[in-house]
Amino acid sequence: MNNIDQLTPVTLKTDLNAQEIYFKVWEREQEHTKTRWNVTTFFVSISFAIFGISLQTKNPSAPPIISHVAALAVYWFAFVLFWRFNSFTNYLRDYLRNMESSAIVNIDVQTKMDNTIHANRWISTFNLLFYFGVFYTVAVGLLWWK
Repeated sequence: MNNIDQLTPVTLKTDLNAQEIYFKVWEREQEHTKTRWNVTTFFVSISFAIFGISLQTKNPSAPPIISHVAALAVYWFAFVLFWRFNSFTNYLRDYLRNMESSAIVNIDVQTKMDNTIHANRWISTFNLLFYFGVFYTVAVGLLWWK
C-alpha cells in the first residue's frame, strides 16, 4: 500500500456550531451589503455632481456633452458595481436559505424576509437602479436633442 492509499478524507473540526456559522455568514452578508451601498452611493453622488455642475456652468471650458457623458458613464459604472456586489450578496443569502431549508439551523430569518419581500419583488433595488438609469440616460439625451 502506498502513501496515497493510506490517506482518508479529513474532516475539519471547528469550535463553531451551525448556529454560529449561520450568524457569521449573516454578519458577513450585512457587512457586504453596507459596503455595496457605500460604493454605489459614492459613485451615484459623483455622477449627479458632475451632471449638476455641467448645468450650472455658463461658459464651460469643454462642451457640456462631455460632462453629461461622463456623468452617465459614472452612473452606469456604479450600476455595474452594484450588480457585481449584488451577486455575492445573493450567494450569501442563498447559503443562509440552504442552511434554513435543510434544517441545519432552527433559524429562519432569511426565509421569512424572502416571504415578506416576495410580494413586492418587481420593486427590487436592482430594478429601481436600472430603470432610474434608463430614465436618467433618456433625460440627458433629451437635453442634447433640444
